[in-house]
Amino acid sequence: GSDGGEELGCGGKDRVEWAGGKHGVDGIYPFSSFSSATQRRIKQQYDQLVKSNQAKALTMAQVGEFANCLIEARNELQHKSEVIQRKFTITKALLFKADRSSFDRLCQQIYKLEAEQKRLEEDAVVYNRLQEQLKLSPAYKTMLEIGARMESKASSDENSGSIDSEFFDISFEELLAQEKKDSFWQKNGKLRSCAT
Repeated sequence: GSDGGEELGCGGKDRVEWAGGKHGVDGIYPFSSFSSATQRRIKQQYDQLVKSNQAKALTMAQVGEFANCLIEARNELQHKSEVIQRKFTITKALLFKADRSSFDRLCQQIYKLEAEQKRLEEDAVVYNRLQEQLKLSPAYKTMLEIGARMESKASSDENSGSIDSEFFDISFEELLAQEKKDSFWQKNGKLRSCAT
């Protein structure tokens, strides 16, 4: 590429293809809400991906960035889900023991949590749709193939002998026994204690 970074691809010299159609594999625009911060963040990356793909200028680096963006979104959605579930549990427990004065307030909190849960579910649907598009894209498949080749090359380099593999196969106890036999630990034929 022109930016000095190494870009790998399959569509041209260093370009890759996202998928058929303007909006990916299934042709469906994947976003449902612009009020969702998660969807807005993913949409920025996604729109750039689609634009580069249409210009036949999509790089592996962009696909990698998008994959990372989805990983961050997944982690965020999981965290939000855990927080909402915890709040539900606490609020329902409080509601069960509530007196009349706090009952209405707790009911409002439950409704608010249900609305948050619904928005989270919408974000999850969008995430799943994008994850599926990513998995089906020729660019992602190429990225996985390159990763697998690099991994197998690294493991074959490792096995070619620069590292003594026997050293890594030995247990701590076996290593300790070998060290105790070493002359450093011996003093007049007896085991030297650490505190002399």
